[in-house]
This record gives sequence, C-alpha cells and structure tokens, in this order.
Amino acid sequence: MPQIRPFRGVVYNPKKIKNLAPVVAPPYDIIPKKLQDRLYRASPYNFVRIELNRITASDNARDNRYTRAAKLFDAWLKSGVLAQDDKDTIYVYSQTYETDGRSIERIGFISLMEIESKGKSVLPHENTLMAPKTDRLNLMREVKANLSPIFVLYDDASHTILKLLKRTATGKKPFMDVVFEGVRNRAWRLDDPAGIKKLERLMADKDTFIADGHHRFEVSRMYSNEARGPASKYVMVYFVESSETMLTVLPAHRLPIDMGGLTKEEITGRLKKFFRIEKVSGLKAMMARMEALRAQHAFGMYLGRGGWHILVLKDIKAVDEAIQNKPPAWKRLDVSILHLFIFQHVLGIRDDDENIEFVKSPRETAACVDAGDFTCAFFLNPTKVAEVKRIAKLGEKMPRKATYFYPKPISGVVINKH
Repeated sequence: MPQIRPFRGVVYNPKKIKNLAPVVAPPYDIIPKKLQDRLYRASPYNFVRIELNRITASDNARDNRYTRAAKLFDAWLKSGVLAQDDKDTIYVYSQTYETDGRSIERIGFISLMEIESKGKSVLPHENTLMAPKTDRLNLMREVKANLSPIFVLYDDASHTILKLLKRTATGKKPFMDVVFEGVRNRAWRLDDPAGIKKLERLMADKDTFIADGHHRFEVSRMYSNEARGPASKYVMVYFVESSETMLTVLPAHRLPIDMGGLTKEEITGRLKKFFRIEKVSGLKAMMARMEALRAQHAFGMYLGRGGWHILVLKDIKAVDEAIQNKPPAWKRLDVSILHLFIFQHVLGIRDDDENIEFVKSPRETAACVDAGDFTCAFFLNPTKVAEVKRIAKLGEKMPRKATYFYPKPISGVVINKH
C-alpha cells in the first residue's frame, strides 16, 4: 500500500531538443555494447550518456563512467538541454504497441513512492544480484537522481485510476510524443492539485507488485539509508494497473552452455522418463503447441537440424518430490520446473546464470543452436501476471528472468532530481 507524491521532474527542454527520437534510450539493463554505440552516435544528448556512460581504459577513481554521467547531467541542466518543472506534477505515461496483430495501449503514471524501511510498500517477485546493484548505487551516488522509474503493478478491479489517467490525457497535448523501436511513447502532466490528491487517495489502499526494476528498488533503499535526506526517502515509480489485457509478458528462452557432456540421445533419453515427447514440424508449430498445452506444463526443445520437440510433463508428483522447501504455487511455475526439475534433477546440469544464456526471440534462440554454439535450446510459455502476484504475496522469489514485461518504459521521459 504505497504512499505516493508528485514531484518537480526534470525533462528534455523542447526549446533546445525539438526531436526526442534521437535522445531517448531503452533502460540500462537491455543496452548491449553495439546498441550503446549506436545511441552515442544518435545524439550528443542521448540519455544513454547519463544512464549507461561508456567505460574507458583510462577510468580511475576521479574520472569514470559515474563521474562523467554526473558532470553531463549538471552541464545539461545548466545549458538548458534539461529543465526542471516548476510545479509539483504526476506524469501520465502511455505506451502503444502491436502484439499478435493487436494494438494495445498501456497507460500508467509516474510519481514518487515513499521507501519504507521494512519494504512493505511494494512486493518483489524476483531475486537480485550484487553486481548490478553496485553499478546502480555508484551511479546514484554521483548523479543524485532517479534516472528511470521502477515498474510497479497495482490492483484496481474498478479501473477508477485508469479512468482518471485517460481523462487527463484527453484534450491535452502531450509534452512527449515519440516512436521508439516501434512503440509510441506519450506523456502528459497532471499538475492539478485536486487531481493529484484524488490519485494519492485512490492509491493509498492498493496492493502493489514490482514488475521490473528490482535492482533499482533495492539500490534506492540502500541509497536512502546512506543519504538520510528527505528527497532520498522517495523513489520514482511507473505505476500500471495489473490488467492482463493491458500487459504483455514475454518469456526468456534458455540456452544451456555446459551440458555436462550429454549427447542429444542422452538428453531425450533422460527426459522420456518424466515427459511425453512429441516431434513437431518447426518453430511456429512448436510455439503454437506449447500454448495449447500450457496447462499441462509444456516446454519446447530444439536439438538442431529439424529436431523440434514438445515436452509435456507426465506427473506433477515427480516435481513435488524433486523440489523441496517451496510452496506448491512456486513448484507449478514453468520456469521453476525448467530450472530445478529439468536442468538440475533430470539432466544434472547447472542452472546458474553463468551456465544459461537467456534470449527473448524464439528465432534467435534456435539460430544459436544452428550456429553450433549450443547443443540444445529450451522454450517456455510466458509467466502470467496472476502468477507473479501470487508468488509475491507468498513472499517468494521467482527464478531469474522469469518475466519480461513488454515494452519496457523508455529512459528519458522524466528524472527525479534529489
């Protein structure tokens, strides 16, 4: 049940930056080196230069990616490239995208949320790693700002908040309207005190769950304990209603690196004991069959050279016996069955991040096997939003890369300066 508040956000100044397309960027955690280079070339004011500054061979304690980001942030503020709003504002943010031949608009709002010391304001569902947290904490210490929001879902069966957000967007010109990587991003200011108070009141009793940004949320709490200033007690959050019709969750497919010397025949031989194995004609047929059988815990497997297969679990009792000290709801997640049952129990391979490559595109996943880089690939159905909420309420954490909410909010919409 979060305590939210408006803030005076920092945005790109339309008088200086007339076209936002060259300056916005994806979130830092999905920017590989080649994309980082392309964003650098797009504009000297691309947001990547602050959120994910380049590492150089000459980096030292005084001059590094974090100090350079802070200097740029200050310079852009002083030159007017970035400007801080002069009124307390909540930012309505819409992303319109295409999926499966349908156009979907996901509309939410960006505000501040109080960081409670016991972490009860919002429930996480995913484990975190220390290296990304150290990186983000170092950046926050230098820049002293929330550069991009964490992505949080809230329950609202009556859609009252969504209706308020749509009224705000209707009849107002957005201060941001940019198409980035095929997704239309628009943002409006809600700076009417009565409207803000209403939204604060409506959110006061809502259950909330982190969809994306677990590392940034934990880092914000760490920074809050360090800084101890009033501004550091709040984190910037993008709130979206937890409606299945408005949300798209994509799976990350798995490519094991070290198969422990198992041949393809040995892999199928071990799996036959616990799974019904069906051979299918290709990628498209495999994905469709997986979806049709998802209630039975169906997985895709590709062994190269036309070796497309469907794995259908024979008996859930085998999973219950193999996975200990976890509640039934956790054991019935496909991602849990894949990692702890298939990888560890049946195949006897490591399921840690050092031994598993995660790829969102099914076609790219299969191509990695065809290139000879991997022995096999495993494909999952997407995790449902209801499953995310159920696991969070149980106080459990899903295996890593259990969810990929698409599209991710872009970076450069608004900044919360401490």
